[in-house]
Amino acid sequence: MWDKELIKYKSILALNIKTIRLKMGLAQERLALEAGVDRTLVSKIERQLANPSLEILVKLAVILKVPVTGLLE
Repeated sequence: MWDKELIKYKSILALNIKTIRLKMGLAQERLALEAGVDRTLVSKIERQLANPSLEILVKLAVILKVPVTGLLE
């Protein structure tokens, strides 16, 4: 039952990160560099292949200038 919710939120997160990143004119590599994470992780999150930790979500949210909750809405 929770797996449907996980799939839903992974999709929302992926779309929001990619959309905000592109609006800011950031490449995945630049976002990753500024957030201090690996570029492949950003790619995996955007392709719904990775479940980022809260620490990673906070790092990405700070660079994308949105609250963490904004990545999941």
